[in-house]
Amino acid sequence: NPLTRIAIYQVIGSALYYNAPLELAELEKRGVTEQVFNKWIMDAEASMGEKFLPRKLTILGLAAILTVPPTSMPVSIANAIPVIISQTVTLSMKLREDAEKHAIEDVQDDQDGPISFSAAQLEEDDGHEGFAEDEDVTNEVDEAYKKALNGVSGWDSDIAKFLMGDFDDDGDDFDDEYISYLDSVDELLYLSDTMKAAFAQNPEFYQQIQQAMSPEAVAGVQKIFGAANMIRSSQQQ
Repeated sequence: NPLTRIAIYQVIGSALYYNAPLELAELEKRGVTEQVFNKWIMDAEASMGEKFLPRKLTILGLAAILTVPPTSMPVSIANAIPVIISQTVTLSMKLREDAEKHAIEDVQDDQDGPISFSAAQLEEDDGHEGFAEDEDVTNEVDEAYKKALNGVSGWDSDIAKFLMGDFDDDGDDFDDEYISYLDSVDELLYLSDTMKAAFAQNPEFYQQIQQAMSPEAVAGVQKIFGAANMIRSSQQQ
């Protein structure tokens, strides 16, 4: 299931950002490193679409791998560095372009004012039939899901309630305004800084990596450096 894989990538991306050597060691211990990263890179292109958070955590996680010395990288990861850099650069530039496009659209929407809908439009459905008043609102998929979740330990826990849709988000311990530290991390700046540091610390290794990359990918790296310089210049003004 692509959605399940994307959720897993977000967890792995966060773990890599906070401690890349440890996360890589854990993946190696389970013998899934190459499999996970091959599928992750494929899904980054094909399945993430315009989802912001999965793409951001993918960029941060893959970029964090460059903080690991080449001699400490799993062999499969060291061999995949050209692809990892190329994919991360492409994803970062696309994410930046999408953010700028949405910012422009938001400004235009503000200038256009609120959109009004007629009563007929509001009553139109999306083609999905609802339930009659005397009809049970469960279905076979819901029942199968519940049976699967019956194996969850601690059924009264918040996790189980959340999975079943019974989580009380008005509880005292629930914070609607929770902000993660990663929210404040600019993925493009992080990628630029990480690549520069890696290139400076291991010039021979990354010279070989550059030779293995396509001219388009190398040009993309330079675009990231240029975009990062522009961001920092605008922040100083």
